[in-house]
Amino acid sequence: MNETLSEKLNRARLLKRHFKLPETIAVLKECLQIDPDCLIAAAQAGLCLLLSGKAQEAELFFQKAFDGSGKKDLPVGAYLAACMTASDKDNEAENLLKTLHDKQPDFSAASTYMLAAEMLAEKKQYEQAVRLINALSVHFGGDAFFTQPVNHYRMIRVLSLAGLIDIAEQLAEALKQKTPDGWEGSAAEASVAMAKKEYEKAYTLTVRALQSGGASYPLLAAQQHWLALNK
Repeated sequence: MNETLSEKLNRARLLKRHFKLPETIAVLKECLQIDPDCLIAAAQAGLCLLLSGKAQEAELFFQKAFDGSGKKDLPVGAYLAACMTASDKDNEAENLLKTLHDKQPDFSAASTYMLAAEMLAEKKQYEQAVRLINALSVHFGGDAFFTQPVNHYRMIRVLSLAGLIDIAEQLAEALKQKTPDGWEGSAAEASVAMAKKEYEKAYTLTVRALQSGGASYPLLAAQQHWLALNK
């Protein structure tokens, strides 16, 4: 590998580790100027752009990385499909998901769609995030992804952030009933309470979720800290 390219890739990794996304993207673009076929740089640029809430820009880089792999890099293909869905390109996304399934029938893009929805919701790209949540229900309803209560909580959290409080509240109640001994129901109810700005209630529910096993989920501890300061 070109020495300058290697140095820039290492710099990009360091910047990303410190979550300096604009700087990381800039360096990765420099990498692609040096070597337009650097698939690592293309895929990482796509991921950083998605983390920045820029799904349409990310799509271009994921497309480059996926095509450059001979359409064999299925995880990159899953991110590409997620960006297409987020950008309201349903037909293109469905065709790509079918291609991925044909290449490897046991491969699922469900977790990628969930991650992308969370990334976009954190950057207040709520319409795009909700498209991904809808697609999860449509395309992956029978997927093993939905056997894990934590993934239902994650969906409810995104819906709450997006302001779809009535839907999120109904789903949170259902999750609580299905998993009475788990932490996910309380965490889901906390997300709804936060969306309603009922911070005292959200704090109590968050503490309950943490005490019931949710300490393994890092976002809850940060949520408790924020609520402790704002309740």
